[in-house]
Amino acid sequence: MRNRIYLAILTLGAFMVSCNPFAPAYDEDGLVGQNVLGNRKSVDGFFQYFKNSYELRDTSLYGRILTHDFRFTYFDFDQNANVTWDKETELALSYNLFRGVQQITLDWNFYVDRDTSDTLGLVVRNFTLNIVENENSIYSGSGRARLSLRRSTPYEPWMLYDWFDDSDF
Repeated sequence: MRNRIYLAILTLGAFMVSCNPFAPAYDEDGLVGQNVLGNRKSVDGFFQYFKNSYELRDTSLYGRILTHDFRFTYFDFDQNANVTWDKETELALSYNLFRGVQQITLDWNFYVDRDTSDTLGLVVRNFTLNIVENENSIYSGSGRARLSLRRSTPYEPWMLYDWFDDSDF
């Protein structure tokens, strides 16, 4: 009888050590094949990736969605003219922004226009952007972005080559 009790306790102890009810089962493949940042082969996935690169404040991710000949344009009311810069300037400005703030929240809202073919796309979309520099300095704004996208084939990810920003920042 005593041996059966010891055997039962030993078996129960071995079971308790090998089974953690609070831990998920080990998945050898993990997230292989999953693109948690956004699948840029679709327009919606492109915007998810854009949002994640901004909110993670990562220029290495952000730079992956910009073509080598990318250009950013906005209308400067003080100069009464459009102001444009290239990919290198955009990444330098984004890097400084990302490093100088505590948090960025980017919400892509509704599509105003969405006209795409297999390899070209013109998307106009409203957005809301919140930037927390520190606990005393929080900036919020909204606007509309007119984005021109392209890719070589329908099987490649979308890339941004022209962004006209029409926001209230």
